[in-house]
Amino acid sequence: MRVLVTGSNGQLGLELAELLPERGHEVAALSRRELDITDAGAADRAIEEHAPEVVVNAAAFTNVDLCETETEAAYAVNALGPRNLARACERRGASLLHVSTNYVFDGAQERPYEPFDAARPISAYGRTKLAGEEYVMRLTNRWTVVRTAGVYGRGHNFVRTMLRVAAERDVLKVKDDEFVSPTYARDLAGGIIQILETEGYGLYHLTNAGSCSWYEFTREIFRLGNVGTELVPIPNSDYPLPAARPANGVLSTLGSPTLRHWQEALADYLEREAATAAAQG
Repeated sequence: MRVLVTGSNGQLGLELAELLPERGHEVAALSRRELDITDAGAADRAIEEHAPEVVVNAAAFTNVDLCETETEAAYAVNALGPRNLARACERRGASLLHVSTNYVFDGAQERPYEPFDAARPISAYGRTKLAGEEYVMRLTNRWTVVRTAGVYGRGHNFVRTMLRVAAERDVLKVKDDEFVSPTYARDLAGGIIQILETEGYGLYHLTNAGSCSWYEFTREIFRLGNVGTELVPIPNSDYPLPAARPANGVLSTLGSPTLRHWQEALADYLEREAATAAAQG
C-alpha cells in the first residue's frame, strides 16, 4: 500500500517511516518543512503528487502548556491541519488515519476511557485535538482516529527528561495522582500499521498495556537505568502547570490491537537508546 506520513520528524513519524517499508509498504514520509498541513493548498498538492492510498497524520502541536498561550497556532496545526488533509483525501479518494490524544477527556471518571465515552477536554491542547478529530470524521468517509497517550521515542520525551534531570539533582519530585499508559512510539507505529492493513476504519484507543502514575513510571525508568536519585511522590496540586491535565488519562483499548505491557516496552526502549549511544561513541 502507498502511505503518506505527515510529521515524519516526530517520534511517531520516525517509527512509521522505518516500519512501513519493512512491512512491504511504499511510504512518502514528509516533515513539516516538506508539508505544512496548515496550508490547504500544500496538503492538496502533496496528496495529488504522491497519490497515496492512505494518509497517516502524525503532525501535531504537542506542547501542552504552550497551547494555552499560542492557541491560534495550536488550532491551526491540531484542527485546521486535519481538516485540510480530510478534504484533500476525500477529493483524491485516499483514506485518512489521524492520531489524537487522551487529553480529549477530562480525567474525572474512575475507569479507563472507552472510545465512545463523552469527550470533555480541559485544556487548549485537548480542545484543539478534539476539533481535529471532528473535522476528520465529518469531512471524509474513509477515516480512522487513533487516540494514544504518554508517547515516548526518539527525540525529546519524558524518559530522556527524567534521566537528564536526575543527573543534575539529588532529589526529584514527581506527580503520583495522575495516571496514564506510557506508550513507546515504535509499538504505537506497529499497532497503527495493523489497523491500516486490515482497513479498520473507525475510532481506536491504542496504548501499551497497563497503567501507572507518572511517579511510578519514573521509578521504573530509574530502576532500569540504575539511577540513584531520590524520588519523592507529590500530588498534582504541588506542581501547578499552565494547562490542566486529566487525572485519569488511561484509555481502554477495547477493540484495538493489543500492545505489550508498558514495562516491557520501556525496557526495550532503554536498551535501544543505550545501543545507539554506544554506537555513536
